[in-house]
Amino acid sequence: MWRLLGKSFHLWPKWLVKLITRSHSKLIKFNHTKIGNFILGGNILLLETEGIKSKKIRKVPLTYTEIKGGYLVAASYGGRDQSPSWYYNIQKNEAFVTVDNERNKVTYEIVKKNEAEYFWNKLIEIYPTFKLYRNRTDREIPLIKLIKV
Repeated sequence: MWRLLGKSFHLWPKWLVKLITRSHSKLIKFNHTKIGNFILGGNILLLETEGIKSKKIRKVPLTYTEIKGGYLVAASYGGRDQSPSWYYNIQKNEAFVTVDNERNKVTYEIVKKNEAEYFWNKLIEIYPTFKLYRNRTDREIPLIKLIKV
């Protein structure tokens, strides 16, 4: 089914994505990820970074899978042709991750091309929509290891 939708599948407007992200972030903070996991049907973490331009604290809910020493996430932005802001923010500023009400400082590592397919399969297993996101865009969606400090 996902392949049938392909790149022509409609992207949600950016204003709606922002609204959902903000609402979801508040639900996660309030309910310690229980509602967030139910809504998206997977493991949800809250990534906290400082915006490069705005200097404001940004909190973004992301689907993840656990890896040795941390978490694996995709900078998919719903299959858009650009990476999300948080991807650039973590490269310039410190980052924190909250999972199950536990907050940890993290560093990042971009997954190397020779490891990417293995990690994509892990993410698609927990959240099949990632396959759709990959089909929507011509860019190589970065996979990020968020490693606990």
